[in-house]
Amino acid sequence: MREYIPVDTKVLRKSTRIIAVFLGLMCIALAAYIKSVYATIVGVLILMSMVLSKRTAVTEKGIEVTYDMVLFKRIDLWSFDEIKEIHKELSPEGTRYALHMMKDIMSKRLVFPIKEAEEVIELALEKNPKIHVAFVDSQKK
Repeated sequence: MREYIPVDTKVLRKSTRIIAVFLGLMCIALAAYIKSVYATIVGVLILMSMVLSKRTAVTEKGIEVTYDMVLFKRIDLWSFDEIKEIHKELSPEGTRYALHMMKDIMSKRLVFPIKEAEEVIELALEKNPKIHVAFVDSQKK
């Protein structure tokens, strides 16, 4: 099964994670001290957000965004049948394409090396030949 992972994934720095965990634990401790349910909820949500991992991939099914937490896992899927347009945007250094995948009024921006971007477009057109592919800059073809 073909799978393409975008190169523009954002990773939280270790210092940000440490501060967030500390803040979450402080909210829970404060909640126990002042007996506040709301502070407990905020602390738990902060801690849960630190164990959340998000993974985006273009597969033969479409665009899959997987949210994985300790307690549950959720997969959002944009099938190729739902995607109406793909707009290609060349990066300033000329080594990558940002592919803007359009579904109704929503858009996902995924960045790939040029070779992989072309393979993603071929896969999309193979699965749905009705997809319109165009450059963001109208001067290029």
